[in-house]
Amino acid sequence: MNLIFDLDGTLINSLPGIAQSLNRALEQHQFQTHTIEDIEEFIGNGSRTLCQRAIAHTSEDEETIDLLDAAFKLHYQELWKNGTEIYAGISNLLENLSKNHELSILSNKPHNFTTEIIHTLFPSIPFHTILGQRDGISKKPDPSGIHEILSQASDPDAVTFLIGDSVVDLTTARNAAIQSIAVTWGFEPISDLTELSPDHIAHSVSELETIINTL
Repeated sequence: MNLIFDLDGTLINSLPGIAQSLNRALEQHQFQTHTIEDIEEFIGNGSRTLCQRAIAHTSEDEETIDLLDAAFKLHYQELWKNGTEIYAGISNLLENLSKNHELSILSNKPHNFTTEIIHTLFPSIPFHTILGQRDGISKKPDPSGIHEILSQASDPDAVTFLIGDSVVDLTTARNAAIQSIAVTWGFEPISDLTELSPDHIAHSVSELETIINTL
């Protein structure tokens, strides 16, 4: 079975590092900062959209958004390690699942951060493919990333699940015509997830492992 995991809000709580980096970038460019609760609602569609949402009521200038995005990335490179933690039980879950399933990552986080975080926090997990947001390639909910992962899979025809915490993830699975598992410990309300009727819903890491083991 092919198991494709989202990263932020699914495997890691990256909110503190993202919030601190975004607020530093906003201050640098003389914009109002936001609470961590507000920033949580901005996450999910990549760093540029994060920055766009942060100044939506002030500016829609494309050049300004690009400058803010660049500043955010510089700060995030410095701050992510102290502002990111693996959710409890995730490392053991991935280690157990990797014995019988092919694991991959599909994230809307910039690709360089996605690969760096995975290699730093999960050095022993044999992820088959790791994909973050890359220039010129459509991000989730576009299904292109799913198709790319499956084109590289050992068994592209095997049953495939996308596991994530967001509406974006569930929509991506639907667009790619694969199955989905929603996890409820991430950044989006459970009510938003259930509206999209995922194939399964896991309220804890142990429940997620049970679901996968019974598929």
